[in-house]
Amino acid sequence: MLKYNLFLFCAWLFIIPAAIVRLYTKKDTLHTLKSRFSIFKKLDVHNETIWCHAASVGEFNTLETLIPDLKKHFKNHEILLTVSNIIAYEQAKIWADENTYIKIAPLDFPVVLKRFINYWNPVVLLTMENEIFPNRVSLLKKTKCKIIWVNARISKKSATFWERNSKLKDHTIENIDYIFAQDKSAYQRFKRLGFNEAKLTQTDNLKKFRSPSIVNIDHIKEINHFFPYQDTICIASSHPGEEALILEAYEIALRNNSNLKMILVPRHPKRMKEITSQIDNFKFKYLIRSQNQTLEKDTQIYLADTIGELPLWYSSCSITFIAGSLLPIGGHTPYEPTLYSSAIIHGQYFSNFEEIYDELDKNKGAIKVTNPKELAAAWEKLKIVKFREQTLSKAKSILLKGDEKEKLVNSILEKISN
Repeated sequence: MLKYNLFLFCAWLFIIPAAIVRLYTKKDTLHTLKSRFSIFKKLDVHNETIWCHAASVGEFNTLETLIPDLKKHFKNHEILLTVSNIIAYEQAKIWADENTYIKIAPLDFPVVLKRFINYWNPVVLLTMENEIFPNRVSLLKKTKCKIIWVNARISKKSATFWERNSKLKDHTIENIDYIFAQDKSAYQRFKRLGFNEAKLTQTDNLKKFRSPSIVNIDHIKEINHFFPYQDTICIASSHPGEEALILEAYEIALRNNSNLKMILVPRHPKRMKEITSQIDNFKFKYLIRSQNQTLEKDTQIYLADTIGELPLWYSSCSITFIAGSLLPIGGHTPYEPTLYSSAIIHGQYFSNFEEIYDELDKNKGAIKVTNPKELAAAWEKLKIVKFREQTLSKAKSILLKGDEKEKLVNSILEKISN
């Protein structure tokens, strides 16, 4: 821990410049920055707190399925939900009711965490994250707070880091009370890191139990009037470097079918200037959702730069390309597009959901592509209704099979209670 905290001590030198950059790039507001440093207004929290943490939008969408059960079974506790970025924060605020506190998670500096812990008095941390924060774990355990990691996964890169820092790893591992690993690959990585099997369980991925949001049918009809369902692909959560490849694929696809449409949903909506510049290079006609521009028949690309509307885009598109997978980013969830009956295309980099994508590809429940030409070909292939329905059916049988939610939720609630 000494080496780690020495590194953090040096990092203080860069805090103010980093904060200014984050404000300038709109990755934070003054309010969310204060939250990162545990600077809160005075608040009288009457009850003990169950702290729920979700790293990003995907994790928040999953953790959302557990919170109603937490409120039902722990009525005398406060519920605090933290997230790591402003996009998830904005979405959480829309979703939350007045009885749920929403904040940005504290940085892993001891002085920040001590202020946070003293303020909220958490008795349980229920975390959904793919990283481990040593000070968070260590300081919470000193207050006898339980730490339970749900839907847990850890990347190869992170696992390698922890293996190289064995003293820090061993100290951290002993303070985590229980881990619910989201699949076999995650389970094996945690075992190799030294987690005791008595503190480790392999479970179903909680994402499969998320109920679909109600999507206004009139909104879907409005979109499909200009962007026909059969001819439209949703690009879900694209990252820097991917848009150029996707736009190249779109250009190729248009040579065979001039009616094709695209709804492009960037992972970070603040990147509009960069993305529109790339679209201009291809001379495609586009409109931007946040600017309330009225769709037209000749609009080719709709830039969906708003928060919390992915269910609408999945419902409006017969096909979804799951981004974060054309470049070595790790990919995003295949569960949600399938939930809304949108057939899946994905790239070759999917380490975040390795086991489930392997099963989808093996059983022809999705199409894997490696370059723009293959993406265009997969799009054209899935436009064939019979083939798309077969692909979607296989995906649903894999991703949405069975219903073990009650058993899994009860296991998590039991670990909290004991």
